[in-house]
Amino acid sequence: MQQTGSKSLRLRCFLAAGALALANAANAGTLSGGVFNISFDHPDDLLSGLTLGDGALTGYYVANYFDKPVADTMDASQMVTVPTGSYPAPATLSFEINPSSLAGTGIPFGSGGRNNKATTLAWDSSQDALANASSFTASGVAGLNGVVMTRGSFTGTLLSGDYQFGYVAARNNGVNSGWALTNNVSFASTTFDTRNISVTTDGDKLLFTGELWWSASTSAFLFGGDGLSQAGRAGSFSLVSPAPAAVPVPAAAWLFGSGLFGVMAAVSRKRAALSA
Repeated sequence: MQQTGSKSLRLRCFLAAGALALANAANAGTLSGGVFNISFDHPDDLLSGLTLGDGALTGYYVANYFDKPVADTMDASQMVTVPTGSYPAPATLSFEINPSSLAGTGIPFGSGGRNNKATTLAWDSSQDALANASSFTASGVAGLNGVVMTRGSFTGTLLSGDYQFGYVAARNNGVNSGWALTNNVSFASTTFDTRNISVTTDGDKLLFTGELWWSASTSAFLFGGDGLSQAGRAGSFSLVSPAPAAVPVPAAAWLFGSGLFGVMAAVSRKRAALSA
């Protein structure tokens, strides 16, 4: 009897552990859809507020922004010929988050200088109920669809986009968070590091915000940096998944509006009666 009871106990423990593992797997988060927003502090003068060294550009600005509907129709060689202002950049650049597979989607990757990345970002159950957390542990990347064109005091055009957003441990120096944006148009290069991040999760839902800082390599290439220091802050970002839906006018607003119109109509009738 004792041996049978022991086996029964072990079986119950095994089943409980399995159930817990399944529950944890079910609660793990996976990024599916959404939008990644970038707001430059000074899109018309990207040099403003930066620490510039010898050989830095004397002019640098956002010339065009190709969002998904446009970016999906062009390769890099076509983009660089587009005149400035043909696709004016809004105050907030919205990059659609790519699906987990790009095959058959029409999203360009692997040719013509275009290298969109599939989204593989996922996190375990320990990370699926965060509230304004200053760190976030996840694997994989978010692939972002869109390309930024910049021009300035140089001959030619620079394209930056087909970004992947992910964690790179070597980039976490106690100031930079380790989460970085890597350009994949024509070649791979880390364009931005992030700082002062805030992460909120609810299962598969993710709100991830923070500051974008020009990376040391970009600072050296454009701003006269030494390859170690960063020129300064570029702007801010937010990753929202799932993408926010269009917000309908609340019923309360309709009720308030109809009530207001009713009051106005009543006042008008009263005034008309007094005049008569």
